[in-house]
Amino acid sequence: MKRFWESALLPWFFLFLGLLFSFLIAWKSALWIKETEQIRFQAASNHIASLIHKELDAHIQLIRSVAAFMNASDDVTREEWKQYALANHINEQFLGFRALGYAPLIQPYDRLKHEQAVREEGFAHYTVFQINASLHSPLFPVTYLEPLSEINEKAFGLDLASESVRKDALYQSLMRADATLSSKINLVQKYTTDHQSGFLLFFPLYQSREAPSSPQERLKDAKGIVYLAIDSKKMFEQLLQSNYILVDFEIYVGMAPLEQNLLYNSNPELIEPRLSDYASLEIYGKTWTIHFKAKNVLDMNNSHYFPWIQMLFSLLLFGLLSGLIYVLQRTRKKAYAIAEEKTKLLAKSESEIRSIFQTMQEGVMVLDDHSIVVECNLAAQEMLQVVKSDIVGNASNDTKWSTVHEDGSVFALEDHPSFKALNTGLPQNNVIMGIRREDGTLLWVQTNAQPIFSDDFDKITSVLVTFSDITAYRKSKYELEKYLQIIDTHVITSSTNLHGIILEVSEAFCKISGYTKEELIGKSHNIVRHPDIPSSLYKEMWATLKKGISWYGEIKNRRKDGSAYWMETIIEPRYNEEYSLVGYTAIRHDITDKKRVEELSITDRLTGLYNRLKLDELFAQYISIAKRHQTPLSIILLDIDKFKSVNDTYGHQVGDSLLQAIAKLLKVNVRLEDAVGRWGGEEFLILLPSSNMEAAHVLAEKLRGVIEAEDFAYVGSCTASFGVATYHLNDDETSMVARADKCLYLAKENGRNRVEVETHNGIV
Repeated sequence: MKRFWESALLPWFFLFLGLLFSFLIAWKSALWIKETEQIRFQAASNHIASLIHKELDAHIQLIRSVAAFMNASDDVTREEWKQYALANHINEQFLGFRALGYAPLIQPYDRLKHEQAVREEGFAHYTVFQINASLHSPLFPVTYLEPLSEINEKAFGLDLASESVRKDALYQSLMRADATLSSKINLVQKYTTDHQSGFLLFFPLYQSREAPSSPQERLKDAKGIVYLAIDSKKMFEQLLQSNYILVDFEIYVGMAPLEQNLLYNSNPELIEPRLSDYASLEIYGKTWTIHFKAKNVLDMNNSHYFPWIQMLFSLLLFGLLSGLIYVLQRTRKKAYAIAEEKTKLLAKSESEIRSIFQTMQEGVMVLDDHSIVVECNLAAQEMLQVVKSDIVGNASNDTKWSTVHEDGSVFALEDHPSFKALNTGLPQNNVIMGIRREDGTLLWVQTNAQPIFSDDFDKITSVLVTFSDITAYRKSKYELEKYLQIIDTHVITSSTNLHGIILEVSEAFCKISGYTKEELIGKSHNIVRHPDIPSSLYKEMWATLKKGISWYGEIKNRRKDGSAYWMETIIEPRYNEEYSLVGYTAIRHDITDKKRVEELSITDRLTGLYNRLKLDELFAQYISIAKRHQTPLSIILLDIDKFKSVNDTYGHQVGDSLLQAIAKLLKVNVRLEDAVGRWGGEEFLILLPSSNMEAAHVLAEKLRGVIEAEDFAYVGSCTASFGVATYHLNDDETSMVARADKCLYLAKENGRNRVEVETHNGIV
């Protein structure tokens, strides 16, 4: 009875086993790739939606600040409007920006008066024009426009209410009392190009500055409208330039993806995507439908074919194994036949073994006990690009093929693996060698040398040398190491475990933080944490990450030397092969200069306190909160006594130093939630949210005493006068400042270095 391993069914059994295993591997791989594609597609889609929403939020912040600027004064001049736009670098910082405009509400009977007023400002040909004329409807002509460039000048004087899409969004904004997006429009410009599809962003202005409570009252109280014109193609192309995203998308205005409402298509040529999804984005009075689409979301092209390639290789492997088993069975059978047929069958068996030797994929050479090559196979000849006669009969260290180490040094005779195996009797395994071929190219091989002993193991009769071509492997390994080095040098990255302990950091991280890798690894990111960042931000970040969701935000850090820097940070969960969460990887971008520019835009250059524009913005916010929540709000207006005499006596440089010193005293003696700014000249304004009159009076007396007690450089002693006012029903910024200013004037009249406090009907 035959044993199982001698059975003719054994190769077929292994072939069947390989077929089953191959299909299983292919099925699991296809399943994994499909799931991975879907996860990455959804993550990329969410990322795109987040980028769009974030960029629109930035534009909303801009239009709100513009509205606050317009409300800060009853008569904003055209030059002030232009300087405001230039100071905020709107054209460079806001993606897709085409124009910033202001359109006042003009009644039809005031049209000629309005046109004449603008012409007197230097625009001799200014005329209000309409797309669809209407004789009785209010006009909203574009009066202020930045940049008033050649491409935008055609929109100067356009009645925004004369075209249905603009009119609908304009009136919706007035009734909502909030920022409102328009539907898709064709931008008005001097030259017609394929870049005119876009949309407008409106924000209403009212005569009373604060929006009335009902939509009807808001329409009656309307003063005008400020708006942003945005080129949709330019905006979204710029938005995605710095983001490596394999998902394309289409944006439609409305609930349905209708062709006439198509706002942007990142890849019009992708008509039949493999992956597709729709999402609705409700934003500022409009609904956008986003169609996400992709052919591939993995970095590997045609990744869905990989399972079938795996199955093919697995089948080949098991086929080879089955064939090998079959050959071994045949060889065993022939060995018995050789024993019976003696010399004849032995020769036949030797011929078959030689055939196997010649068809091996590894290069094989046999050396005698003098290191002379006596045999080689076809693979060796192909690798060395020589014929058999050029190899057999030559020494293994022949100068025809010089060999080098990985560092480029030449192999000495005693270092050759065949020489070592011949002289030590020990196998030499996995030796890396570079062989210089006749055409000058370098072949890299991994070599093994096995000594072959005589029958009595008395001496070594020959050495069997095998080698495999690893040239392509070394090249890919070198390229990978080079790319990793580039990333390490230039990309600020770090990896942590689930508890936030740093496992790896890049050289770029070390360079910007001032710490070495040894100082960072094993520590948490608290080592660079800045005390200005509240703990609530980190709690929100960890809550997001523990759900397996990516986190994005801006964080202020502290270097080893104590200096601060700002990072734009993306933290991604990291998974192992079983898709279990094992840690987190963070990629950061230095935005310190950007944050510095933002800080300068709201800061008084001399004192470092808030400037007048920022104070106006905060004042409006605090009054709105006081009205809505019925909470107290007080202000302190102070003026340096006899400041003109300081400038006249000591010069303006000493005067500037005095202003800086008093600004520092004010800043360190108020609460964190209080806002201190330079109101103008030698006047300062302090906004005190959640502070009643008594608390404001106490603080004013404290500040008066601090200033009086200070010994200032050059000047010596100095005093200040204070006026205090608090919020009452129906108050606005103008009325509160007027009462505080009246108190300040009384303090000056009563001898200076005093605090005067108002009552609702008078002054105490």
